[in-house]
Parts: sequence; C-alpha cells; structure tokens
Amino acid sequence: MIELHLVLKVTPGKTRSMIDALQALAKNAGAAPGCMAVEVYKAVGERGSICYDEIWESETVLRNMIVSRHFSQLASLMELSYEPPDCQFRFISKTLGLEFAEQVRGYPRD
Repeated sequence: MIELHLVLKVTPGKTRSMIDALQALAKNAGAAPGCMAVEVYKAVGERGSICYDEIWESETVLRNMIVSRHFSQLASLMELSYEPPDCQFRFISKTLGLEFAEQVRGYPRD
C-alpha cells in the first residue's frame, strides 16, 4: 500500500474552486483499478492549505497512475499552489517527494 499525500497552499477566494477541482479528480481516481481510497480536506489551523490523499494497492498501479492523464491534471493543479506543493509518496519503508514522479515520468533532473 502506498499513499500519495499532497498539500497545496491556495490564496483566499480560490479555496472552493481548488477543492471542487480536486474532488472531481478524486472521483475519477477512486474508480481506477488499484485505488483503495481518496480524500480531499482542508488542513485544520493552516489557512489556505488543502490536502489531497490517494492510497494505491501497489507500486505498479501507482506508477501507472503517475504516467496517466490523471497525474498530469493533478500536476496542473499543483502549479496553482502559491508555495511549492508538498507532495509525498509514502511507502511502508520510505517517503519520496516529487522526484519520484519525475523519475517515473522520465523527466531529466536539473
């Protein structure tokens, strides 16, 4: 089981539209093979912080999701965060950041 945990910082007035966009993605992710759960929620005590979590049954299905249109849409929403997004891939034995998605998608690192 692997969790994708994402925290986005959204400017006041944009929170509702970001939540709506993430909920639409969550609906599609929840129907995907291998997706065990999806949640969208506001972080308590952190103004403008929106959390998005997906739980995947294996690294194989997670990798398939990362190279899919779904992750491209999620990455587009990450770009709307006014601070760099906090994106973690939480494996049982380790936690990786966005560099894991870059590696899976084949992007060269600077």
